Amino acid sequence: MALQDPPPSGSVEGQKAGVVAYRQEPDGTYAILIITARRQRAAWIFPVGTVDPGETLEQAAARECMEESGYTVRTGPLLKALDLASKNGPRRFSFFAAQVTGEVDEYETDRCRRWVPLAQLVDTVSEAFAPVARAALAYLPA
Repeated sequence: MALQDPPPSGSVEGQKAGVVAYRQEPDGTYAILIITARRQRAAWIFPVGTVDPGETLEQAAARECMEESGYTVRTGPLLKALDLASKNGPRRFSFFAAQVTGEVDEYETDRCRRWVPLAQLVDTVSEAFAPVARAALAYLPA
């Protein structure tokens, strides 16, 4: 399993951190949590958001997952780091594998959430996040 090198050392404040949240189904396969994007409502993405002052990438990724989806997670290894274009220039996005550990009642219900079989993930997520989906396929056993 080839994982991405961690982002460069230094401040991570203002970077984006997210998770590929997974659960194992009764038949032994994996399902992956995806949510709708805010700007493009038809696009399916992974829970992700901005790292707050004093947070690590892993802490921010877990917090964003809970806020956006209502699921709590235990973060694992870094799956993929991407530099994506934004209105202020390129921005680093770091995605971690994350096992779902629970659910909370309050979350951003303006987003839809969905569980997708691991085998369908690459074809379901927004094209920008396809490299993250491929990293999840390499990490989780088929």
